[in-house]
Amino acid sequence: MDLYRTFVLPIFLYGCETWTWREVQMSKLEVTHSKCLRRIVGMKLMDRHRFEIIHEQCGTSSLELMVHRWTLQ
Repeated sequence: MDLYRTFVLPIFLYGCETWTWREVQMSKLEVTHSKCLRRIVGMKLMDRHRFEIIHEQCGTSSLELMVHRWTLQ
């Protein structure tokens, strides 16, 4: 999980301070973020776990919350 936070999240969030957000773009990023977390935890899409459960197991929050934090800094 530390490698994910160190290498993958900065790539997802690079330049987010200047982005103009659209719902479609945020949705695509959130889906990609969830796929990565599912793969780390070892869950399959067919297991049908909610995003909140996956984030809780990984100790992360949604990508949308992370973007809001980064833009406010």
